[in-house]
Amino acid sequence: MNITPRSIKEELARCKAAYLKNEDLRALGCLASALKSFCAVKLGGPDRTEIEGQFREAFSNISKTPSVAKVLPKGLPYLKGQEPKLFQYIAAVYKRVKEEQDRESLEQMRERKLKIDQCILKGQKFLEEGNLLEAQRNFREAVSLRVDEDGLFPMLGTRLMEKGQYKAALEYLRGAIETSPDNPRAYDLLVVAAGKLKDIEAGLKVLGDARKKAGENPLLHCCTAQLLLKAGKLAEAGEYAKKVLAATPDSAEALKILTKAKAAAM
Repeated sequence: MNITPRSIKEELARCKAAYLKNEDLRALGCLASALKSFCAVKLGGPDRTEIEGQFREAFSNISKTPSVAKVLPKGLPYLKGQEPKLFQYIAAVYKRVKEEQDRESLEQMRERKLKIDQCILKGQKFLEEGNLLEAQRNFREAVSLRVDEDGLFPMLGTRLMEKGQYKAALEYLRGAIETSPDNPRAYDLLVVAAGKLKDIEAGLKVLGDARKKAGENPLLHCCTAQLLLKAGKLAEAGEYAKKVLAATPDSAEALKILTKAKAAAM
């Protein structure tokens, strides 16, 4: 990259923009980059004066940021003529701030996971006591806190099913299919729940809703075929079974459904 007075000014402008957006780490990175470029060229006249003014403003702004103030309570003054040393210093500050932010992120993740566990434990306690309303409130709060804990959905669905709450479980089984469409367990649980409820349409609705987010796949087609078979809609079940076999010819479940559909048609 060709270093010019303009490129240094643009980097310092990005530093200011990051500061105004409360992006402390990015502001530090831009300042370090501008200092490195400044040290690599010899500038004089109005350009140098203008850039030094921008540096002064940048250092003043950086010193006000919470993350920098945490590691440097006395601030970070700009020392004209000491740019090479300042570059090394800013690079070190960047590293410290990043480490601090990473540490805080780890703590926040641990707190979030702890809260999820607490919600599940509370929900399970209410479920054991037969208080479905409070159990659901806690289970839903646990789900609202999830980031990548997709296993929550089948787990909560299973816990509700174990207590005979098949209708309430459908909410989590839908979530399980939407977030992990390649997980066969979620579909198996849905077939069981819809069968226990004797409400196949409810199960098909869950699949219809999940299909909008998860898209089509052989597992979803197979589950649809299983539910249609339970509903006595053999011809429709057979059509879905054919879709499964087109993608996975060795699907034993799809072959079984198609055989029953053909037998009924004779």
